[in-house]
Amino acid sequence: MLRQSESAAVSDLVLDRLGGFAPGSRRAALALLLSRPQWARDFLEAVTQQRGRLTDLSLDQKQSIGAHPNKEIAALATELLARGGSLPNPNREKVLEQLSSLTRQRGNAAKGKEVFQKQCAKCHKHSGESNNVGPDLSGMTVDTKLELLTQIIDPSRSVEDNYRQYSVSTQDGRVLVGLLASESRTAIELHDAEGKKHSILHEDIDELVASPKSLMPEGFEKQIPQQAIMDLLEFLTQRGKFLPIPLDRTATIVSTRGLFIDENAGVERLLFADWSPKQFAGVPFQLVNPQGDRVPNVIMLHGPRGKFPPRMPKSVLLPCNSAARTLHMLSGVSGWEATAEVKNGTISMTVRLHYEDGTSEDHPLMDGQHFADYIRRVDVPLSRFAFKLRGQQMRYLTIKPQKTDTIKTIELLKGHDHTASVVMAMAIELAP
Repeated sequence: MLRQSESAAVSDLVLDRLGGFAPGSRRAALALLLSRPQWARDFLEAVTQQRGRLTDLSLDQKQSIGAHPNKEIAALATELLARGGSLPNPNREKVLEQLSSLTRQRGNAAKGKEVFQKQCAKCHKHSGESNNVGPDLSGMTVDTKLELLTQIIDPSRSVEDNYRQYSVSTQDGRVLVGLLASESRTAIELHDAEGKKHSILHEDIDELVASPKSLMPEGFEKQIPQQAIMDLLEFLTQRGKFLPIPLDRTATIVSTRGLFIDENAGVERLLFADWSPKQFAGVPFQLVNPQGDRVPNVIMLHGPRGKFPPRMPKSVLLPCNSAARTLHMLSGVSGWEATAEVKNGTISMTVRLHYEDGTSEDHPLMDGQHFADYIRRVDVPLSRFAFKLRGQQMRYLTIKPQKTDTIKTIELLKGHDHTASVVMAMAIELAP
């Protein structure tokens, strides 16, 4: 296999045939050339001799070679990219200002889906489709178009640790760039921007460097026309009957480890067999994939008992930006909760709806009425048993807003009892 070769002749072989490759094969060939410093240098020299074209590189490949661990290669790439007008304007705020008017115009959602499938689907998932390298975009409908445009144009502005770019130089001279998906005592797993997985033994790593940059490169505005950006924004903000409320930005703990006293305790874990979207009572729920035990995927609120609940927040704020007929929740379970119906229970959690007009309303959820202990199936009157998670349970409950006005945010507040409440997923049913 060519990727395993260290021969200098490989780059000449590939460069001589590059112009005759179909687009998919050309992308693979370019990825091969960028995988070793000498081959990358040969490619750049070919560009200077007009035997190769920088325009053949994808946006992430341009970012990768411009930040190459070899300073000479990085400098030459940056010079050539700048000369060809391929480098994005480093002033991301200025670019955002220039494009902000697009957020006030209507696009074509059907065409926007085509843009997503062509430009975004190799990394991002939407409505259960495509890859899961970057964040799942299904819940982005709670964001405004301007918020979405900001994340697209300036992806490194507030990049989460899970999506930072890592560069790995190996002992045999390869260079790999991607997300650090997992790490064990013996190896790491890297997911590149094409969605491919690379397992690298620690003993084979020469250098591992974390970048403050997102794996999503800057310069998306150079890839597609402004009309396509408008269409993409329209697609990402279109809403059906149900709108998932994303928990990935606010999740506080990983449910694939013990939640309450001992992270190694299997009985304290809340595990689905898989983390694909689930449906209960006709309501679709978007789960956060914990990617093993690496990514927080549930909201657990503060509790006074155990090891982990005292470290949890007493309040979590979730975006909504929509009017709602009903709020649907996969929740209704806690640690140290009731193991039977309780007539006069305490407040386990309050759901506070903050409306756009500045008003708010509280919906208290009670121990032994809405909430029950997680450890086995316990039926209480104001929630329903939804899923058996091995021996544990996940319940389903609903909240009816008193107004049909736009809810800006949903706040989850710890009650004044000793429980530690868990929320697995949320969705709103849109008001007509």
